[in-house]
Amino acid sequence: MKNPGDRALFGLCALTALGFAAWNMALPLVPIILVGLGASPSLLGMVVGAGALGSVFLAIPGGSLARRWGNPALMARAAALCAASAAFLAFFPSIAGLAAGLFFMEIGRLLFTLGAQAQTANLGEGRDLNLDFGWFNAATAIGQLAGPVAAGIVWDAAGHRPTWLSICALLGTASASTAVLLPERLLPPRSARSGGKRPRRHWSYYLTATALAAVIASFTVIFADGARTTFFPVLLKGRGESATVIGVFMSLRALVSMAARLYMKPFIAASGGSFPALAASIAILAVGIGITPWCATWPLLALNALLVGVGIGIALPLSMAAVSEGVAPEERATAMGIRLTGNQAALVVNPLFFGSLAEKGGLETAFAAGGALLLLCAAPIYVFHLKQRKKA
Repeated sequence: MKNPGDRALFGLCALTALGFAAWNMALPLVPIILVGLGASPSLLGMVVGAGALGSVFLAIPGGSLARRWGNPALMARAAALCAASAAFLAFFPSIAGLAAGLFFMEIGRLLFTLGAQAQTANLGEGRDLNLDFGWFNAATAIGQLAGPVAAGIVWDAAGHRPTWLSICALLGTASASTAVLLPERLLPPRSARSGGKRPRRHWSYYLTATALAAVIASFTVIFADGARTTFFPVLLKGRGESATVIGVFMSLRALVSMAARLYMKPFIAASGGSFPALAASIAILAVGIGITPWCATWPLLALNALLVGVGIGIALPLSMAAVSEGVAPEERATAMGIRLTGNQAALVVNPLFFGSLAEKGGLETAFAAGGALLLLCAAPIYVFHLKQRKKA
């Protein structure tokens, strides 16, 4: 790879896959541990939501840290914080311990993701952001594919403590490898190259109509997917499935999400552009999440994973690219921070919302509500596209 941007993208994808493998090992682990501790669906939602609470207010300030330290340094320090949190969780698996450990792990995950997304947006001038973010999303999908399966195998073989220590080892490796795999500064911002002073930006600079629509889409996708992430392991555990089987079906969704990257360009072309593709992918995700409780056999669970994987695999990179386009390179960390603030707010609220629905109306109600919310988001996005096309 002669192009420095391509080399940096390769290193970035390797680190992202490693980090997301570790975090996705924790995804099935946390609900299973909480159910074993006797937590109700609403308490389970409270613990998971509390874990994401601290990071809601750090996404935008995280953009300042990315500019001050550089994206690679931010990623390395964030991964180290996550590794320490996993080590803590290995020895304090109580409800209070899980809430505390997840709180700091979620802060580290947020800052790592912010640095990685800002680095993806700044791999060089003239690059196709849809493609770069597609590869970034493929790397996250690799981690999402490997993590749950690895967690299920280690959990069934050795229990929770070796699983958390394995997560700690992966994140420690990611932290130590960052300096090797990523250049400290791939492309200085234009203001730095020209010696100019960084101008103060108004919120409207970051939240154009297109960017705002993308932020809302991203929020809704993460919010509704929380129903599946939080309660899918509980659903399968209630049917008597092992942790390994749960991990396999969670990983299958990630495999499809990764494969969807290969079809992004034809999907966008067939849909008539990026925003119609965003609306279509959200609608596909809505169907997948909505039908989850009625997928009682392995073939139906595989179909469910296909629908959810295609929806997320296309919707998230499209929303990332829409937020980054039209923003100066030195401002993209802040733009990503705004998007991630919405995502983190979704991660705080969705376990509480869906946990309450699951306790009152059953898991079927929670999943159906997630699908309905996504459909309510997809329709206005498509209408927005039609209005923008008329203006053009």
